[in-house]
Amino acid sequence: MSTSQVLLILLSGLGVLHGLFLAAFLWFHPKGLRTSNRLLSMLLVILSFRIGKSVFLEFVDGIYLQLIFAGLATLLLIGPLFFFYTKSVLKKSIRFTTAEFLHFIPFLFGIAFSFWINKENVQTTPIVVFVILFCLYYGHYLVYLFFSYRQIQKYKIQLGGVNVAVQWLQFLFYALAALWMVYVLNLLEDNIPYILGPILYSCIAYGVSLVAIKKGYINGLDTVKYKTTPLSETEINQIYEDVKKLLVEEQLYKNADLTLSTFSKALKVSPQKISMAINIRSGSNFNGFVNQYRIQHAQALLEHSESSELTIAAIAYEVGFNSLTSFNTAFKKQLQKTPSAYRKESTPL
Repeated sequence: MSTSQVLLILLSGLGVLHGLFLAAFLWFHPKGLRTSNRLLSMLLVILSFRIGKSVFLEFVDGIYLQLIFAGLATLLLIGPLFFFYTKSVLKKSIRFTTAEFLHFIPFLFGIAFSFWINKENVQTTPIVVFVILFCLYYGHYLVYLFFSYRQIQKYKIQLGGVNVAVQWLQFLFYALAALWMVYVLNLLEDNIPYILGPILYSCIAYGVSLVAIKKGYINGLDTVKYKTTPLSETEINQIYEDVKKLLVEEQLYKNADLTLSTFSKALKVSPQKISMAINIRSGSNFNGFVNQYRIQHAQALLEHSESSELTIAAIAYEVGFNSLTSFNTAFKKQLQKTPSAYRKESTPL
């Protein structure tokens, strides 16, 4: 193996290792948007596997066909994961239902096909079938990129400008679009080397890390950064009181999918102004502010003997949390004790 090949392996392989390191860091990172961090972690694992397959394909002879097509099948995961990551960052939370999981069914078919394929099947399957499959794989990736970008643009219009979340998501979008372009060009143009994909991924992995650290994106996604918008003290007070009224009288906090857009439609006020009013008057971001009402209701349920048969999980969902983990985290953050400990202390002997 020549020196140039060794250098190429190191350059492309370092990106894969760094991507896996980032994935582990994000999965266990306690700050920022936890669900979003874990979606991005899964996306990095899938990307690292996809790029790692490319490195093996470039430098290792006799690679299994199953591994090649399993790598291609991961293209059917990258798009949906980025789409839901985008959605979770913009909405500050996401709850997966059966409908959401349907987006991942194509990947299951792709993996099943990778197990079925072998040398005999390749020889007996018409070439047009593989052409169609490649178009479906890369087309699927591109379609989800398009819908993710549309989400970002729609949010930016509602916001009336660009904030941390928009900047970060746009940066990731362009990185994923660049990867798509390099691999597609390699299929269409022989002069584009296949190893360019892994090398580009290495640059992206380190570039993303550098930008994320420098800009504080990961920890800053749950803190709204506003474009300058003049709001008088009277407007701030009015919006803030209207939001509290909706939360108390209509118990909107019980809606696990509650977003700024919900209030925007009800009050006919832009999400940016509502978020500003909440941040200025409560000193908390939107999620933290709503969670205060959820925790207050949870406290009442934990204290009352009538609710003694309700499990902690049942209470979490009843007051509007979309998972037991997020409930425990928010409860402990606000009251410095777990829901179980609070119930035990509140229950009369």
